[in-house]
Amino acid sequence: GAMLPREQDMIEQLGVGRTTLREALRLLESRGILTIRSGPGGGPVVRHPEPSDLMDSLSLILQFQRGTLREVHEARAWLEPVAARMAAPKITSHEIGRLRELNDVIRASIDSDEKNFAEANNQFHRIIAASCANVVVQTFTETLLSVGETGFSDLLNAPELKQSVVEEHDEVVNALEANDADAAENAMRHHLQHATSRRLEDNPVLMERPLRWLR
Repeated sequence: GAMLPREQDMIEQLGVGRTTLREALRLLESRGILTIRSGPGGGPVVRHPEPSDLMDSLSLILQFQRGTLREVHEARAWLEPVAARMAAPKITSHEIGRLRELNDVIRASIDSDEKNFAEANNQFHRIIAASCANVVVQTFTETLLSVGETGFSDLLNAPELKQSVVEEHDEVVNALEANDADAAENAMRHHLQHATSRRLEDNPVLMERPLRWLR
């Protein structure tokens, strides 16, 4: 959120030319470190890079490599059980309560609201990733979740799948609340492997369709 000094001040402080400074600012903006605020009092503002920044780069790579939604789901099924194991001894009672609230939202949307189901499901997994206290695991988990969102709205999520999601989420939360790392890892692995296999059955074409960078 901090504003950088005026252009002329930076030129004098750094001892560089105007062209060099502007190229540097453009590079930092392209890397997500700065945003350029327009209007009176505007200029370069420091921003906090987010996992979504990595998502854009990863989505572009996956498009060129013809990566699929199935592969994203399979990667999650390997990574997120590790995140659940790491979160088990660290997760707070507040986070456990939030996970239960989100699962209640999913339960209420089984027969109706696809948007609420998708958003609550995604947030559920993000909270567990954030609770693992490992920024690398968290960032890659959140990035895969964001990449997976690109095709989620097109997926057929049968009521039976949603019901199993709720039940499997309950198992994950119970294991986390008990601080049982083995049970949390196993519950998350079972959940994601089951969800992946079910979506392959219900959405075979979409799951094997190459991901698109531009949406």
